[in-house]
Formats: sequence, C-alpha cells, structure tokens
Amino acid sequence: MSTSSSSTGTPARRPEFDQLLDSVRVCGTHGHLVDVRESLRSVLGPNRPLVMLCPHADDGAITAACLIHEYAVRRGLPVVEILVFAGERNVAAPWLNDQKKVTVREAEFRLECSVLGAEAICWDLEGYRCPGYQPTAKDVAEVVEWFTKRRPGAIIVPPANDAHAAHRVTRALAAVGLVGAGLHDTLVLTGWTPWGPLPEPNAYFSYDGEAERTKEWAIHCHASQILLTDYTQYCSHLGRAYAALTREWAEGHSLSGRAARTDDRFVGVELFQIETYDPLRRNNFPPDPIQMALGMLGNHEATGPIAVEAPARPAASEPTATKPNTATVPA
Repeated sequence: MSTSSSSTGTPARRPEFDQLLDSVRVCGTHGHLVDVRESLRSVLGPNRPLVMLCPHADDGAITAACLIHEYAVRRGLPVVEILVFAGERNVAAPWLNDQKKVTVREAEFRLECSVLGAEAICWDLEGYRCPGYQPTAKDVAEVVEWFTKRRPGAIIVPPANDAHAAHRVTRALAAVGLVGAGLHDTLVLTGWTPWGPLPEPNAYFSYDGEAERTKEWAIHCHASQILLTDYTQYCSHLGRAYAALTREWAEGHSLSGRAARTDDRFVGVELFQIETYDPLRRNNFPPDPIQMALGMLGNHEATGPIAVEAPARPAASEPTATKPNTATVPA
C-alpha cells in the first residue's frame, strides 16, 4: 500500500505523528525571562515580608543570597529566612553529639542571616525525625499560625521536581501555609537548588561583583557543610553562566534592538520561576502542592481530598496487570 500523496508525492503524515506534535501545542510560546524586581515591587512592603523557606541551613545562601541581601540591606524591606528542619545530619564534626550538631547548624544559619540582613526564624519541625520528613499535626498548626501572623508578600520555595524529600516537604508546607492563612495575593517564587533545577525559569535577579562576594561570605558561614561540599565556586560559575544566557533570554532571543538590552555591569544571575496557576501542571503526577494551593486560593478547585491516579505498575503476582493504582492525597 502506498503512503505517498498522489498530487505532490509527499508521504502522508501518519496519525501518531500528529499525536506527538500535539504534545507541545498546549505548552504556549517559549518562555521569556523578566526581571524579578518588577514582580516584587507590588507585593512587598513593611508588613508584607519576603520569606525564604530553607529546608536546610545553607539553602538560602545557595539559592537566593543576592536577592535576599538586595531587599534586606539595600532596600531596607523586611526579609525573613526560615530554617524549616534544624537537625544533626551531615555535620562534618564527629566529635560532637547530636544536640551540639543541631546547635552548630542553627548558629551557622543565624550567622548567614546576619550577613544577608535577614530575620532568622528556626521552626525545627518534628517532621525531621519522621519517615519521609512527614510533618506532624503540631508542625502543620505551627506553619499555618506563622503564615497567618506574618502574611508574607512573597515566598521562595524549592522546586516541585526536587530530589530531596526535605525540599519537597518544604514546598508542600508552604502550600499549607498559604491555604491555611488564605493568602491569595502572595507571590510564589520557585528557586534553584542543587537538588532540583528549575523546569521553566521565567524570572531573573542580576547581581554585581560586590553582591557575589556577599553570597560567597554567606555560603562560608556554613563551615560544617563546606567541608563536605563547597558551593562557593559552584554557585559563582553557575551564576555567571546564567548571566551570559540571561542577556539573550531577557530579550526574547532577539539579537537586534540593543537599546533595551539588560545591564552589562552584572556578573551573575539567580534564576527563579514565578508561579501562576496552570491546570495542566496541577494534574501532573505527583501533583504539585503549590499548583494545588494556587488553584484553591483562586477558586479554581475545591478543597478536600484529591484522588490521584498513579502510573500503572505491574503487581508482583500479576506481571501483565495494567490497571493503575489510585491513591488519595490530602489537600
């Protein structure tokens, strides 16, 4: 049977080709990066702080030290760093007992906050010692109470695709805080972490050489960690690579019209993803708690248990079974 078109001689397009091409038609146009300062201008104020949720003590310095320092010191706005899990793991000091290790990490966290000009808050949630970092009822109540009291104007959270369980739980706790406090106007920024790069970055913060040195200083506050992995050079090289790319990304990949090009004086860039409700991402497996929260707060969906259909996995006793499992995930 011939697959060629009788009029042009061009092979007829197979239906499965259209199915494959349709997968990208719903993604919209390719992403353009914007200066994150434009988005933060309308949401931060004396009573609406910028809040960085740090699963571990050094995550704020690695992810957003330059942005934190800019708003806390140069602009004089309230900035809060929250240490979600204060614990003894991965402290390169075997001569210390567990409680001393906790104290060391908290002290390093507070030192970093002093360098960056941020307020330091230590939650020390019980979930740190629970399987999968799952928070207790007391933890959830504490998170909701804090969000209700402080009402952040913007928050920075780890990515949904983060490989570290503590980072994923931190993102979910942020979603709980937003819904529990009814914060429909809080700007949510996803920040880069070594455990999970941003899937769709759409905002950048450019920094100069002085800010880069501040970031290095903030990272070096964590002596118990840099003995294991020194992120100073890593973040410097990454920030400079992003800076080179952002000069084009911010212009929509246009090589003409240089009158509006970005500032050439910056040496590095911290990348972010401004989160907006997307029903397509909401239905991912596993579901993104931030997308779920944005849907609830924007009245796009009802609260309550959500049935999640998991990918099909053959059972041990039934190798040919294809029926998907169904799990219920609390909102």
